[in-house]
Amino acid sequence: MNPLLSPTSPELNDSDFALLAHYAKHLGRASSAARFTLKSGEKRSKKKGHGMEMLELRPYQTSDDLRHIDWRVTARTGHTHTRLYAQENDHQRILLLDLSPDAYFSTRYAFISTRFIQLAGLIAWRSEQQGDKLLYNLSFGGQSLEHLNKSSVWGMISQLKNASKTSNRNRQATSDLGWYGSKVTSKARNKDIIILTDKQHWDAKQQTALQQLAKHNQIHWVQIFDHHSFELPPGQYQFADAMGTTSVKISKKSSEQAKKDFFEQNATMRQRLAKIGIRHQLFDISEPPEGIARYLLNQGALR
Repeated sequence: MNPLLSPTSPELNDSDFALLAHYAKHLGRASSAARFTLKSGEKRSKKKGHGMEMLELRPYQTSDDLRHIDWRVTARTGHTHTRLYAQENDHQRILLLDLSPDAYFSTRYAFISTRFIQLAGLIAWRSEQQGDKLLYNLSFGGQSLEHLNKSSVWGMISQLKNASKTSNRNRQATSDLGWYGSKVTSKARNKDIIILTDKQHWDAKQQTALQQLAKHNQIHWVQIFDHHSFELPPGQYQFADAMGTTSVKISKKSSEQAKKDFFEQNATMRQRLAKIGIRHQLFDISEPPEGIARYLLNQGALR
């Protein structure tokens, strides 16, 4: 069996992440990576200057370079405007990984948390191999860790190894999702943002923050679930979570209701995301992580 599809343990080690580096290198390339159109008057220019690419046209600020004043727009509007540029080879993306205690469970192949962490590892390695800058926020086990600067890929992997520990399911999840109140996303512009989470609920304030983030960035939302969890044979089961160990009786009726509730909640979530232009993709645990990474590659989230 594919060692990525079904690792020997849900708690990943250095050899597991080293294997991910090999798969990341051989993902191939997208035939035509889709880029996004910015909103709120921002645009990418086909004309290049100073070895740079125009990102935004905005009212002049005292800290702006005088050489980048757009005199045509200034003359037309009567107000000084400046062009903002970014280096053409400055490819940056943001990864937000947010795991609830429920993610540390699955009926086969791997824990949902493990699959998310494998995918995060592939994204980290691919960014490293392509020389791209990767900023990230990792939320798991009641803690939130973020990195604002490019660092060694093994530094991030060390944190991902901690995220894979099954003891994290015994801790309460953070109330805020990765994009809310995060320094990583507070000033994000023209970035590919990849959100990996099993969570389906957030409040109105978090929705407003997400909408603002989506105005200036392309957000790729990946969700993983285990459809076999709705097909467990009727019986008595022991489940452990942040509140302790509980005994749960599962019947055919309760499984059908749980499946109905999940997909109704998922449909509501997808509608909320679609309204603000966020791409959402739901994968089953049977999908190997390199398959999900290729999806992101074809969507332009990776290169």
